[in-house]
Amino acid sequence: MATTEEATAELFRLARRTAFNIAPEKAEALASEVFGTDDWELRPSRTEANFYAVVEDRSIYLSFAGLASLWCLTFVAYNVIDHSSRAARQPELKAQQIDFGALWTKLNLSAYLDYARRLNRADEPWPADLAQPVPDAASDSIEGRINNLFFGALSWLLLHEIAHVHHGDSRLIPAALKIGQEYRADAFATGWVLDEAGHGIQREFRVLAITIALAWLFLHQQAKGTGYDHPAAILRFREAVFTFEVGERSAALENATYMLKALFDPETEMPTGMKAREAFAWICERIKAKFTATA
Repeated sequence: MATTEEATAELFRLARRTAFNIAPEKAEALASEVFGTDDWELRPSRTEANFYAVVEDRSIYLSFAGLASLWCLTFVAYNVIDHSSRAARQPELKAQQIDFGALWTKLNLSAYLDYARRLNRADEPWPADLAQPVPDAASDSIEGRINNLFFGALSWLLLHEIAHVHHGDSRLIPAALKIGQEYRADAFATGWVLDEAGHGIQREFRVLAITIALAWLFLHQQAKGTGYDHPAAILRFREAVFTFEVGERSAALENATYMLKALFDPETEMPTGMKAREAFAWICERIKAKFTATA
């Protein structure tokens, strides 16, 4: 079996451009205003799934397990979104519940999700029965679309860590102040991705990518619990969602609703006939109920 390093080494190499690519209209500002003339490094880590900054060294660490965990979650998310989008285009299914059971079994999605969770506790070899990333896949292929969503989600996580370096955040402060730093880093990442995204397809894609990154935070919390120096995932989710600013028929919100439901609340029957924003509000309440109890 391959190690997570072997499976994600090329993803790591490509990750350095991710923060620039997600919002190309702000790439020059990122280079000049945030990074400036100081050197910074993106470094690999061989810990459990994690992304973190060492401010003093102007370094951001991506663990191979973290890349593997996020990619596996994105693999599940893409297939759920693709399946639900196809079903929603069939008139006879619009008023019915979308059943993910057959898809879940056919593609072995539980195994990807379980592996993504386990990697948050410890690194382990990539299971032989799970597909691995194809970093050089054509952008219009299934593998390429999964990569696009993966790098979009990774960009938000990276920008969060970049914010810690940019703000000179300290680890040597009380936990309550560290939580404030985390909120500020989240706001920086979300704002950087969305502030100049307009209100078309670019914003829709970016909102969906951010939601996948937030879903990874929920997955991390399920595996590790809520740390004393980070806000609960549901609170971070709530703050980011407030800034999405998309229409009531938003494709991003519709796809995010199906994804979040399949990942975290598959057993609850979802009301039919709702528009995208209404359905997203419904799943947000379901996620709040589930994760507030465990925060």
